[in-house]
Amino acid sequence: MGKERVVIGMSGGVDSFVAALLLRERGYEVVGVHLELWGESDLEEVEAVCRRLSIPLTVCAAQDFFRRQVVDDFVRSYRMGLTPSPCCICNSLVKWDLLEQEAVRCGATRIATGHYVRVEDYGGRPYFFQGIDRTKDQSYFLWGVPSRILAKALSPLGDYTKREVKEWAVWQGYERVAARRESMGVCFLRGSDYRDFLRREGGGMPDVPGDIVTRQGGKVVGRHGGLADYTVGQRRGIPAVEGMPLYVAEIDVDRNVVVVDTKASLYTDTFCIDRLNVVAEEDLQAVDLTVKVRGIGLNPQGAARVERLAGGVCRVHLAEPAWAVAPGQPAAFFRGERLVGGGIVCRDRNL
Repeated sequence: MGKERVVIGMSGGVDSFVAALLLRERGYEVVGVHLELWGESDLEEVEAVCRRLSIPLTVCAAQDFFRRQVVDDFVRSYRMGLTPSPCCICNSLVKWDLLEQEAVRCGATRIATGHYVRVEDYGGRPYFFQGIDRTKDQSYFLWGVPSRILAKALSPLGDYTKREVKEWAVWQGYERVAARRESMGVCFLRGSDYRDFLRREGGGMPDVPGDIVTRQGGKVVGRHGGLADYTVGQRRGIPAVEGMPLYVAEIDVDRNVVVVDTKASLYTDTFCIDRLNVVAEEDLQAVDLTVKVRGIGLNPQGAARVERLAGGVCRVHLAEPAWAVAPGQPAAFFRGERLVGGGIVCRDRNL
């Protein structure tokens, strides 16, 4: 029998390089896939790495798909007064989907990445588990990967720390790859301010001034220069009233106002999500269910409860109040180290 074939996303960095090297050493037939998603590409670096690894490379030009799924969603979310997380959407819904398409095309049975997560079976189903390096764990970003892809997934770096990965690359004689600076931030922003991007790429997204008003009584306490400058929980740019600091409590697009309130008022023990993806429905009713938003645990002791509502929306009930949960942010559900699902925080339609 021939070797089992696996496609792996190759970025040119140390993580995907070491992941490919580990898979090859474990006996897989490795095929590199470079996803060209936005702007400048590291293709030359990727080609050099694949030559050194003696693995074939396929280049997938997916700029249009990336724009529709990630960039347009980013702009649309801000137009709706939401706080999006484009990296989470890309990692959950774009990269793995594109790699699956390439796997089908080349006859591969497995899909791999350089994410710092583990893939393990639990109760007869595959799940993502947190990587052992908690400072690099990326499980929060993968709540949207569907079960059909998860069943094919491999993620060899989940059992290593970032330091070990770099040391392993150096030990194998790849010092230059190990020394490459790690990419940070939203790729399509390229270090620019997101407001400038929205103005440039968002179809002329307007900066329409409007009022800043209190939630209680609707008193006008200031003016804003455009809703895209604000997010729930923000203090910057919000005037104090009678010495009391105020925070953004809501973005009201219909009225073009920023609604503010006291810090204490931004605590809540419920919020709603849509676009739910879950491995097994019974996980949502477990007593040890924990929730992360912005990668931060909201209830580290567990005891969250998920209530199904109409229209594909769920209401999450927390045992401990959480502060400044903003619509548009991803919420991921865990049971211990096991990622069981997630969705996108949305406005409560009953409010």
